[in-house]
Amino acid sequence: MAKLGILFAGQGGQYSGLGTDWLKQDPDLSEYRDLASKAFGFDLQAVLEAEDGRIHETLHAQPAIVLSSFLAYQVLVKETHLVPSAMAGFSLGEYTALMASQVFSFEEGMNLLHIRATAMQECAKRHPGSMAAILGMDPSSLEHLCEEVSSDVGVVRPANYNCPGQLVISGEKAAVEVACARAKASGAKRCIPLQVSGGFHSPLMEEASPLLRNALAPLHPGIMEFPLYANVTGKPYDPVELKDNLVKQITSPVRFEETLRHMSKSGITHYLEIGPGTALSGFVRKTNPEAFVTNLDTVSQWNQVKGWLMEHGFAK
Repeated sequence: MAKLGILFAGQGGQYSGLGTDWLKQDPDLSEYRDLASKAFGFDLQAVLEAEDGRIHETLHAQPAIVLSSFLAYQVLVKETHLVPSAMAGFSLGEYTALMASQVFSFEEGMNLLHIRATAMQECAKRHPGSMAAILGMDPSSLEHLCEEVSSDVGVVRPANYNCPGQLVISGEKAAVEVACARAKASGAKRCIPLQVSGGFHSPLMEEASPLLRNALAPLHPGIMEFPLYANVTGKPYDPVELKDNLVKQITSPVRFEETLRHMSKSGITHYLEIGPGTALSGFVRKTNPEAFVTNLDTVSQWNQVKGWLMEHGFAK
């Protein structure tokens, strides 16, 4: 039996005009834009429309990506009455999944996201770091290498387990550079520095944890209608551990390959990536080549995606 999993994109694929087409198609969706603007304290519409590059700043990119992805999902559900069998998001995208699945309201999710983004940006200023993609190295070897570099030079950890042959490390700039050099010497195919503003998903973000924990404390998460997979474990969330796992996510690696493998074992056969870029679709193809996968970002893709859903029995 075919089962559909929804994947929400993380940060990195943002661009000028992101999400504006969904707002033009359905003006009623503007209420979500306004809530996001209120949570972050600036006019998000102006950011979306700006062509000066401001959308690439973390505090602008994050609400823009989540809003655009959320709007696309709202249209998807409204037009097809789709009920997925599972849901997951990559780092930032995990918050989109929590809002889309109504574990948190959109307003609650955006308020949490603002606190998280602000706290992580402050950590990045106080503890400068960087990240790099390592291609063609097995996880255990890279983990061991990072332990050695952390002892010799400074903090560096695996940050993303994306898919077979693609890992990301994060930590202090000097330690990341040394780890890259040693990875190449150990047989890694490539080491690619990432254009990020800090060492995310590493211990350098530790000071952000209590701020997010305090923000989560008074919230009462809604009931999960279907499995929602956690970045920290790669497994479906236990509602009791939801808040703790969201706090841990700040400093822990994103175990996306494990997420995809567990989803596959649970019977997920089809994946729809929602949000800018196609990175997650690529991870699916490399982790489970037999899976069916497509992506939805803009209104121009709507008819193709709706046709794909109808073809595979997920929409009428």
